[in-house]
Amino acid sequence: MMKRMAGLIFVLLMVFVSACGNNGGNNTSNETTGNNTAASGNNAAATTDNAAATNDAAAETETVAPADPFGKYPELVEFTTIRPTMNNPKFPEGESYEDNVFNKFMEEKLNVKPKFVWMAPQDGDAYKKKLDLSIGGNDIPDVFQIVGKNITEVQATVKRLVEADMIEDLTSAYDKYASPAIKEAFASADNRGLDLYKIDGKLYGMPGQSALEGMNFVWVRDDWRKKLNLPEPKTLEDVEAIAKAFKDSDPAGKGTTVPLAMQMQTETDGLFGPGFIFDQFDAYPRLFYKDASGSVVYGGIQPQIKDSLKVIADLYKNGEIEKDFALKDTGQLQELLASGRAGIVGQAWWGVWYPLFMTLQNVPDADWKPYAIPAKNGKLNMGATNTSNTVLVVKKGFKYPELPIKWLNVYNANRDTEWWVKTSQDKYKDANEKATIWSGISIMRTDDIVNQAKDIVAAVNGEKDPATLPFKNNDAFTNIKKFIDELQSQPQAASKNLLQWQNTRSWYDAMGSAAKLESNVVYSAFDGTTPTMEKKLTALNELQMKAYHKIIMGKADADQEFDQFVSDWKAQGGDDILKEINEALSK
Repeated sequence: MMKRMAGLIFVLLMVFVSACGNNGGNNTSNETTGNNTAASGNNAAATTDNAAATNDAAAETETVAPADPFGKYPELVEFTTIRPTMNNPKFPEGESYEDNVFNKFMEEKLNVKPKFVWMAPQDGDAYKKKLDLSIGGNDIPDVFQIVGKNITEVQATVKRLVEADMIEDLTSAYDKYASPAIKEAFASADNRGLDLYKIDGKLYGMPGQSALEGMNFVWVRDDWRKKLNLPEPKTLEDVEAIAKAFKDSDPAGKGTTVPLAMQMQTETDGLFGPGFIFDQFDAYPRLFYKDASGSVVYGGIQPQIKDSLKVIADLYKNGEIEKDFALKDTGQLQELLASGRAGIVGQAWWGVWYPLFMTLQNVPDADWKPYAIPAKNGKLNMGATNTSNTVLVVKKGFKYPELPIKWLNVYNANRDTEWWVKTSQDKYKDANEKATIWSGISIMRTDDIVNQAKDIVAAVNGEKDPATLPFKNNDAFTNIKKFIDELQSQPQAASKNLLQWQNTRSWYDAMGSAAKLESNVVYSAFDGTTPTMEKKLTALNELQMKAYHKIIMGKADADQEFDQFVSDWKAQGGDDILKEINEALSK
């Protein structure tokens, strides 16, 4: 507007000067003067319109500089905050929560500095209780982190703050300042992480998000498989055939072989449970998830569970699972695996790091290898809880609502760099608290680990330049390459080259095989508690385990026992829980 007014005044002054010059220099008649004046007036009007149009066009073409997700503030921005801590933290000399190399790095990058109002241990609810008092007293800092036992608890705190009009709507700030990598990370899970902290369509916090890594793999004693000349398993039926072969041939000797080691004492699909079998039937026995209609159901009572249990029952009947599997705890399963008597076990991709390496300590010739077994739908099925249980929020009225977004942009872009990794490994080598940075909330693509494995495998196979791998993957590549090219054909290759073997089996074989399959991820719809859950869920879980055990052990007809269990589960509180969950999610 000021530019347009200045242009108009300039034009009028020029018209005035021109008119004065004409009148003073010409002794003309009134008619002539009138005509000239009229002409001057028309020219002035035309010039004024042109000037206005020119300035309008200039205003339209004048663009505001785009927001910089990594932009450094021109002057130091100090913001008040709080933070959860660990109990009895030990830092490297000269380091603390307040003053450390990572916060200094962030200050250098963004020109921002946290000022801590208070800190409290996260364990034991001390941090949450103190934060609740601060909220109740309307005394919150500029930017702070909300934590909780589960996502529902965190969401409740966010909702409380929103209803009290105490925190900022970050929708616009996120759209403008979140880096492309951050936006891609959330998009990898269809923005589920962000949606958890939206109220009436508005985003009120920046959550963390972790990568999915809960796929269930079938780990096989590959030295036994090769000795018996058995093909690598590609289907569940192949796994059953290998278990039968191990039972019949007894490779451990003296009738001590346990074809399939399995733990199912109190959890349906825990650390050493039959999760890989449930996955085959798209069955998730401890997950509350949404069905095709959008209603929340409990996975443990769905028909496909019964199909899974029948497969496990056959393995039990054939003597391929220990008779006392229902009594074994985690420690006993670890002892079994360490003894070298087990042939197959369900485990995560990192199982070779713990506890499967213990087998090699007693059986130097042993070799465990993981297999990703696609389900009937051709996909790698997996159940998953939501990937975010912490969030950063901003006090209403804080001048820089985009600050935590920019902080997380910078942190997540740098946490895997050589400097960051080496600093954590070297400077913080002997520290029990390595996360001294004010906010080290990771925001990862849910397929991040799978994608890392895909790149590592490609580099090992000569399909990708190893120099393009991120620094954090260099060691894995080097170890895998050496094992595959030089070591794996040697006697006792695994036990004599433990680190190379572990990297190969976890990254190359486990996640590398998972990367070749399409994933079908079924997310939990509810990770909190309801009133009936608090009163009855423990008893319902015991009811579930009792029914599952009876079916597996053949102590009851599978169809009748399962149907009775489903009926009892619903009547003894299950239906009330589902009603409470659906009501909570509809609010």
